[in-house]
Amino acid sequence: MPTYRNFSRFALVLILLISVCAGLVGIRVPVRAAPNFVPSTNVVISQVYGGGGNSGAPYTNDFVELFNLSTTNTVSLNGWSIQYASASGITWTLTNLSGSLLPGQYYLIQLASAGSNGSPLPTPDATGTTVMSASAGKVALVNSTTPLTGVGCPFDSSVIDFVGYGTTAGCYEGANYAPAPSNINADIRIANGCTDTDNNNTDFIATIPTPRNTNSMGFICGVGTYTPTLSPTSTNTPTITLTPTITFTPTNTPPFSPTPTLTPAPGEVVISEVAWMGTTASPNDEWIELYNPSASNIDLTGWRLITSDGDPDIIFNSSTCIPATCIIPAGGYFLLERAHDNVVQEISANLIFFGQLDDTGETLILRRGDGAQIDTANSDGDSWPAGTAATTFYSMERLINGSIVAADTASGWVSNNQPSSWVTHDAANNLIHGTPGLPNFNFISTLTPTSTPTITPTRTITPTSSVVRSVVINEIAWAGTASGLADDEWIELYNRTSSPIDISDWSIRAADGSPNIELNGIIPAGGYFLLEKDDDTTVSDILADQIYTGNTLSNSGEALTLYDASNKAIDTANGNGGSWPRGSSSTYGTMERILNTIDSDSAWVTNTGIKKNGKNANGGDILGTPKQSNTVGPTPTPTSNKTATPTRATLIPIDPRPIINEILARPGFDWNQDGKTNVYDEFIEIKNLTAIDITLNGWKLDKGVGSTSFSLPNITLKPNERIVFYSLETNLLLSDGGETIRLINSKGKIYDAYTYTLAKVEDQSFCRLPDGNVYNGWFDDCTPTPSLSNTRTGTIPQSPTDNESSACNLPDTIPNDFFFAECEGYGKNIWNPFYWDELFRMFIESNTSKWETYFE
Repeated sequence: MPTYRNFSRFALVLILLISVCAGLVGIRVPVRAAPNFVPSTNVVISQVYGGGGNSGAPYTNDFVELFNLSTTNTVSLNGWSIQYASASGITWTLTNLSGSLLPGQYYLIQLASAGSNGSPLPTPDATGTTVMSASAGKVALVNSTTPLTGVGCPFDSSVIDFVGYGTTAGCYEGANYAPAPSNINADIRIANGCTDTDNNNTDFIATIPTPRNTNSMGFICGVGTYTPTLSPTSTNTPTITLTPTITFTPTNTPPFSPTPTLTPAPGEVVISEVAWMGTTASPNDEWIELYNPSASNIDLTGWRLITSDGDPDIIFNSSTCIPATCIIPAGGYFLLERAHDNVVQEISANLIFFGQLDDTGETLILRRGDGAQIDTANSDGDSWPAGTAATTFYSMERLINGSIVAADTASGWVSNNQPSSWVTHDAANNLIHGTPGLPNFNFISTLTPTSTPTITPTRTITPTSSVVRSVVINEIAWAGTASGLADDEWIELYNRTSSPIDISDWSIRAADGSPNIELNGIIPAGGYFLLEKDDDTTVSDILADQIYTGNTLSNSGEALTLYDASNKAIDTANGNGGSWPRGSSSTYGTMERILNTIDSDSAWVTNTGIKKNGKNANGGDILGTPKQSNTVGPTPTPTSNKTATPTRATLIPIDPRPIINEILARPGFDWNQDGKTNVYDEFIEIKNLTAIDITLNGWKLDKGVGSTSFSLPNITLKPNERIVFYSLETNLLLSDGGETIRLINSKGKIYDAYTYTLAKVEDQSFCRLPDGNVYNGWFDDCTPTPSLSNTRTGTIPQSPTDNESSACNLPDTIPNDFFFAECEGYGKNIWNPFYWDELFRMFIESNTSKWETYFE
């Protein structure tokens, strides 16, 4: 982007001038304000993990990760070291570093291992033998290779960054130690490494480790992700280290805003109050309140609350919601508190978030799990329409009248200046000037007609049926039975709740497309639902609740997902898609769920006949427990077998887990923000449709059999999260004349594929509508929306005149020599049909419409 590039040049010149002046007077000029340290080079410790190889560890080795949070400066690590000491120790062990870090780049230092548990780390950038504690210790980034002495406090002048983690750490940066990690959790610097307040306690959170190296996708603070394309071979060459080439890959914070977005569904859940100013105790103690105006509980799992600049970016799931549930009750509230649960003393937070709201104003966007935009706060992105900062700290409250909520306009919000409504207290025991977790002070205000939208619920929500794992896939006879009939498979569901659940219009779908079973019936409270394949003799002495058809389950493994009527994932079985974790093709023992455990390889057992029930088609015993509690399963309320009405399942198209969601083959805008508009702005977007995290390590994109593939980076996609890959990164140049794009998993299985036709118009993408729709949902006239919900409406952003590349009006399918001469060589921008027709006898239509000229 020109603004960024101009700023970089200005910053570079300024830095050089300062450096020259500083050299003349013999002083050092600080780059960041960190009073306890030497002038910072903008490199920080971004991740600390000491549980490598321990029981339950996700990785075999301890590691430390560094991050360059500068947006302009490349930093040499030559002569630096990472040093570690125990929580109370005074002896420091070193690992020497080398190489350079581009702006926004990560650096991985592999250390010792305590065992064989876990997976190998990504390729490290440096390796050491230091053994770190999993729960408490001290780590220092030092700009020398001289060991530190003492406990580290006060900090030596050579210390660039310091992390004291765990409750017994004898030294730490700021007011308190970083939270204690564990065998399964690392301490990770928030906001992708961009937050550095010199306070370990608030700068880090303990969560699942995500080691990143210099080849991982980087993150430019305040801009977004990018892929490093420059690997300097010499740290002494100013032109390389000071002017890195950065290719931006915007994810959730693109530099454009296609309009309009998906139409919100007013009234489903609303942003009802925002304390963007914090509290009297601290301006950092921000909180946000959501309100459910409907008459039904709503599960927010998979939803997302994100600001227009991407910070904060709050994802609702079992690891973020407290206590591991994201339910917002009918007519109730959901309270989000920043950094800690003492922001509001009397009311427990439903979720702790990180990042910080901009006091000058920004837009808050609430999205449902399918990506649909449900509500906004301050939609125009200008100054906050209500609320005040110091010294009054009035919260910004939505005008609400029962189930009627004011539109998100300036007149729809007010400042809470009503002391009679202030009943809760902040961390310093001051009254909070707002109503967190409580009705807004204007709750019964009469709204003006313009602020009274007609509420049209998008779907009927049944509290029990919409809750994740209210019904579970409880038992699977994927190997069939000992009857000798290969198709005698059966599946059992179990209702974990105390109320009957109508599963009509629910479905069970295999990741490879078959079986796809549309369900019909009611499961009694604590009861079972038996599905038998093809006929009711599979389990000959027990009536099936439903008969289904379709392909048999693969004995090598399938990933099954249970969806409710709104297409929400309720449960999975063998969700990772590998081999069946249990069950036997030799004994025909079933795969039984252990009690009500969450799906994982360790959540299942093989039925060995210790407990069994039912007869197969030949009258023999079934090694399983159809319509009874599992070997180690729940004890349900006894229910009688109901008379089944056999139904045949309707086959529906494949529903892969990650999908190809959007393809742009012919760009006319600088979508990847590298300062040029060219074929490298082509992109492929992938979206995760499941209710579980998907790790893309080992997955590939290609353009069909025999083509060169692109290996996806080792990153994890959260439920409903998207990732965009530009041609500059993948080198998969997409033909304007049509192409097949395939998404292949780590085992070589094709998980999704789409063949698009002629790309007729610039900046018209091929996309799924509604967003994520896998049922024949492709359209060829979409507005490109990388990392945003797909749409056919909206406008294309315009590139500044100094950021445009001259467009070549020829297709990228013509012979290379022809294309080079016309578009890249000395004949660039010259169009002379006579020259080609008469001299080279290559007859081209006399037009400048790229798509109309296509070579087979």
